[in-house]
Amino acid sequence: KPQIGAPKRCGKCAGYNLYLIGYPERKNMSEKKKWGFQNWSTDRVLSVSAFFISIISLVALLYQSYLARAEYKLMQKQQSASVMPYLNQFFTNTKGNYRIVFGNDGLGPAFIRSAKFTMTDSPTFTKTDDFLRYLAESYKGLDTLKYTYSTMSEGTLMPANSTQEMVSFQTSEEYRLFYNVLVEHGFNFEIEYEDVYGERWRLRFDEDIPQKITD
Repeated sequence: KPQIGAPKRCGKCAGYNLYLIGYPERKNMSEKKKWGFQNWSTDRVLSVSAFFISIISLVALLYQSYLARAEYKLMQKQQSASVMPYLNQFFTNTKGNYRIVFGNDGLGPAFIRSAKFTMTDSPTFTKTDDFLRYLAESYKGLDTLKYTYSTMSEGTLMPANSTQEMVSFQTSEEYRLFYNVLVEHGFNFEIEYEDVYGERWRLRFDEDIPQKITD
């Protein structure tokens, strides 16, 4: 479609007031439009470069943070293992040694966070001395026994390689009487304890080894 431009007087048509319609000059059709980095300015190149550098820096930072967290967890596990307590409970009935004992065979101290002692159909006691008093009052023959005991309850600290007697008797006869009452009437206990780093375990009468508590 022709475009109307500035009117041009026709020089060959003298005496006539004629004008020619001007057409715009056509561009070279063979010229191809340039794309890509050839048309980028220096500022644009620098901006894109800075963007990619920042992305690479962010990825590197995240990866370093991941490695640091993994290393911290590994160190924490190693440190926890080096001070891990290991509670157990056992009966001894050797000559002159008739006891029910809690022991810490671990490498670090055990902090008792809760303790529960029960019999079948009995209340739950949180201290060994209250539990022993209940037994003496509730079961025939136990009120005449002579024994010594130590308190196991929340807040008790058991150092590494230490033992704590729940109850101790002078004779094997007293020990057997007490032991038979426990077995026949469903004695049970549950003790939760933790190490210096706050890792927690649970020891029960019906389990051979402590079980780690996970939140």
